Amino acid sequence: MTHFQRLRRAFALILLLATGALLPLPAAAAEACGAFPVGAESHTCDCATGAAGAVWGSGPYTSDSNICTAARHAGAIGAEGGSVTAVAAPGAASYAGSIRNGVETRNWGSYPSSFDIVLTTAGVEACGRYPDAEAALTCHCAPGAATGSVWGSGPYTSDSNICAAAVHAALIGEAGGVVTALRVIGLESYTGSEVNGIATRNWGSYPTSFTFNTN
Repeated sequence: MTHFQRLRRAFALILLLATGALLPLPAAAAEACGAFPVGAESHTCDCATGAAGAVWGSGPYTSDSNICTAARHAGAIGAEGGSVTAVAAPGAASYAGSIRNGVETRNWGSYPSSFDIVLTTAGVEACGRYPDAEAALTCHCAPGAATGSVWGSGPYTSDSNICAAAVHAALIGEAGGVVTALRVIGLESYTGSEVNGIATRNWGSYPTSFTFNTN
């Protein structure tokens, strides 16, 4: 390489550095969560520590609900915040509020659009029958998994289908989700009921039961 060629290369390098062509582009700032964007099919955003707002429903949630508060209610994030993905869902004739994970949501009537919170299930086993001798069980219910028999209205007999019981208890909706069941003492009798589209059955004495952690 001649002296002239070396000078040309050095000058080109200086020019690139001066224009920023060799510098890494700054990462785009993550969008802060608020209400679900109108017309979106899904929306990923970030919740800051303590981000909060009003929420109607228990999953799905009305589309004007605060995504961060809904995500905490659903168990997708804690008070420390984090990244959340919400997906569009059809509107409903009514929305029932509930208390889950320390977050209280409100009742509402008809609303034209909704969203569900996507829960990360990596490393969380699928729910089945409550295992013997386990004090607590955290597992996930896939969409459509609430199809087994349930006895009682909370607590439930320990041979009841966990996902169907979780829908009955208003902990999850049709989209499924992660639940934590807690083993409790058996009862002399269990009374069935029909709640949230799930009809549970009566039963007599059973040695063990489970309920759900809603805190």
